[in-house]
Amino acid sequence: MARLVVLRGGHSMERDVSLVTGRRVTHALERLGHEVHPLDVEESTTERLMELDPEAAFVCLHGLGGEDGTVQALLETLGIPYTGSGPLSSIRSMDKDYAKRAMLAADVPTPPFRTFLRRAMHEMGAAAALRPAADSLGYPLIVKPARQGSGFGLTKVEDPEGLLEAVYEAFGYDGKILLEKYVTGAEITAPILEPATEGPHVLNLVEVRPRDGSYDFEAKYTPGATDFAIPAEIPASAADRAEETALAAFRTLGCSGFGRVDMILDGDVPWVLDANTVPGFTETSTLPLAAEAAGMRFEELVETILEAALQAEAPAKL
Repeated sequence: MARLVVLRGGHSMERDVSLVTGRRVTHALERLGHEVHPLDVEESTTERLMELDPEAAFVCLHGLGGEDGTVQALLETLGIPYTGSGPLSSIRSMDKDYAKRAMLAADVPTPPFRTFLRRAMHEMGAAAALRPAADSLGYPLIVKPARQGSGFGLTKVEDPEGLLEAVYEAFGYDGKILLEKYVTGAEITAPILEPATEGPHVLNLVEVRPRDGSYDFEAKYTPGATDFAIPAEIPASAADRAEETALAAFRTLGCSGFGRVDMILDGDVPWVLDANTVPGFTETSTLPLAAEAAGMRFEELVETILEAALQAEAPAKL
């Protein structure tokens, strides 16, 4: 059995979800017989990691600090193998501007968008381009921070009158924001698993059906707020294309180990909205739900992800 650390908590807006994810993963690893040291990320984290000298780290940090390459780069510096994607793919996936540009270059369908930076607004007068950019996308449209998850700062804008308020709201969460064409259709997530020595595959397509119509933070993490169809109740041809598109996005962004790709299925077109490199492991998270529907126990899912990290080429120790 291995000596492990579970990194959880942190300082992002998804801290509470990360603590739940970390607790469930910790208990699963303990049931599997591993020596587990849960660490809430703080100033002493690096010293604790050096003291413990774990054989691997299971990353359960959501949002900034956990999905933007920060902790991955630290673990590589310390020579500690870890679960999930590396620093570069984490950076690409966390920043929706980077991710969408990479996907467009690889012909992965993602809704048209325009990017605005707060600095450009102040120094270059970019605010003058807001209305023309929105008009080119058409209404309704989505305004959202480039580097936030769980729907924080996201607003659906129905007409020009609501644009500025939505922009200010998004800038309250990030210095870079996106205006994105609003697409309609079934909301589909594709939880992806990449076991050691195997290629990535979609566990199950999950169709999410929030009861209040919006798959926001509350709908994601409140039991009973969202219904799930697993597998998604969509035509077989559409399901095949959605799986192919999700895997194409996963590979394009350089993801590894496990992850989740979120899409809107508009007819036969699966528009990729987002790629998540550290999806949740809560009781309402789609990755463990999809694994369970595929006949995989929670402990088996956790062990499969860990084994991929342990068998990957480890970075050199300091």
